[in-house]
Amino acid sequence: MNLRFSLPIQSLAIAFAALWLVHGARAQETIALDEAQKIAQKLGDVPSTFSDQAFAIDVDRDKPVGLKGGEAGLIVLPDKRLTTDTLTNAGKTVTPVAQLWTYKVTLAKSGTPVEKTRLRTITVGDGDKTRDVQLFLIGVVKTEQGAPELVIYGKGGDPVLHVPLSKLHEIKQDLPIQLSGRQTGDASATLTLDLVGQFSADVGVVKAEE
Repeated sequence: MNLRFSLPIQSLAIAFAALWLVHGARAQETIALDEAQKIAQKLGDVPSTFSDQAFAIDVDRDKPVGLKGGEAGLIVLPDKRLTTDTLTNAGKTVTPVAQLWTYKVTLAKSGTPVEKTRLRTITVGDGDKTRDVQLFLIGVVKTEQGAPELVIYGKGGDPVLHVPLSKLHEIKQDLPIQLSGRQTGDASATLTLDLVGQFSADVGVVKAEE
């Protein structure tokens, strides 16, 4: 069952303007920071703590990042506590990283989308005009071998994806999380998340089924 919350539909038109996944479309476009901040303020008002989730994100509404481009899209709201130290010192307990909101795209492993039963779908809108969006929680843990990895949660207390983290040669970035994407098929892409200029992870995304 979808959860439903009131959010002006005009905000959604801006919030999920989109990530291009169609063959021949122009490259994806980063949402301008001031625009992303307006979106983050509105999404931050949507209740996003649930009894079955493994951890909570204390979102930083001033430092969001998103991609747009067609009729689908995504935006990431980082945790206020996300720093180089919190990632470096992550252990076997999940360290919160960010919320990921998606519209008309979903996460995938080896090209296969996350099962619908594992998606946390939230219906937001105004009156009879609504949109279904998915909310994912992103964290970091250390594996048994001591390697850091992203763990991404949808609905429930178990991750829907485990994604290895690669160490970057230290780079300067203005925001805690930087996003980029590249098309890998007619309806698929790879989303790259650079975290605090120190770590990077590649996450598969595919066009969501209608």
